[in-house]
Amino acid sequence: MTLQQKLLAKQSKKGFTLVELVVVIAILGILAAIAIPAVVGIINNAQKSSKETNASELSNAVKNLYAGVSSGQINSSTPQDELNKLSSSALPAANATVADCKTAANALTVQSAVDYGGLATKFNNDNIKDYVYETDDGTIYYSGSHTGGTELSLDTTLGTIRNAQ
Repeated sequence: MTLQQKLLAKQSKKGFTLVELVVVIAILGILAAIAIPAVVGIINNAQKSSKETNASELSNAVKNLYAGVSSGQINSSTPQDELNKLSSSALPAANATVADCKTAANALTVQSAVDYGGLATKFNNDNIKDYVYETDDGTIYYSGSHTGGTELSLDTTLGTIRNAQ
């Protein structure tokens, strides 16, 4: 074989064969089949963890608002900037009886707890229904992490959640 023939043979071998391309595509397909479920699992776990954290924050906001109003610490004489956070104006007077304070706390809604707790950006009409409540102690759970309970809405009263007498 002459030098010129060798050069021509090298020039004609540019590129990949069909078999080489198919092998590379098959390897990429196998890697994707392994990686995609793992990534989806990580994303699902992160979303679940976020919703569980949100449920815990909402539960604490409900408990704090209920306790504050039922004890009379949050009442109609509370500073106006604090009252502006509440979507309900039916708060007891500063000198109200214990029964009046509990009645007012029972009548407050989840929306009031969301507003007062500063959680309005996390909870809105679209995603609040992802949560359920348990009436034994008023703890709110993410529906994906707890079985049973009743669907929660923004107009659910705190008395219903707290199973108040």
